[in-house]
Amino acid sequence: MNKTVKTAAALCMMLGFSGAAQASDPYMGIGLGAFNLGTGVTKKAVFGGYLQLGDDFSEYLGAEVRIGASGKTGEELTLQPKTGIDYFAAAYLKPKYDFSEQWMGYALLGVATLRASYSQGAFPTQKKTRTGYAYGLGMQYRLADSYAIGAEYSHMLSKPKTNATAINTNFKGLESSMLTISAKYFFY
Repeated sequence: MNKTVKTAAALCMMLGFSGAAQASDPYMGIGLGAFNLGTGVTKKAVFGGYLQLGDDFSEYLGAEVRIGASGKTGEELTLQPKTGIDYFAAAYLKPKYDFSEQWMGYALLGVATLRASYSQGAFPTQKKTRTGYAYGLGMQYRLADSYAIGAEYSHMLSKPKTNATAINTNFKGLESSMLTISAKYFFY
């Protein structure tokens, strides 16, 4: 496991278990939407999704872990490059604010590891794993005590430094901007 991911996970756990007793609000959910994949040369949108586990452990702060993947860009039997996220894992701190009992706004600040693939024409498929920052903004509407829906924009990693000539033999990975909707189930 990467040292950055371990550090982020340790910080999330320390924040979660420190301080005065707060009402914990653990949840699990699923998010689906458009993933805009950037190679450093082109950007294409594909469908993708993630599973999320989190806990809103204080009035203004929570933490969340996500695991997901995306579809592939490009079409079969064409010379268009095919890129996609084979998998990603992200850990976030989640500063939040309750506007009312139903509406909540939040930010996501954390780290992500993303495994991507790239292939074009006769060149072999290349895979690259990168780790870097991740952030986002979202809104959530609480339907009932145990259910919520939401929408958010998030981004993982920085733009890869490459060019159109080098990418076929030296793929540097992907960045991803996501516009998703989510559904969550709260355990308590």
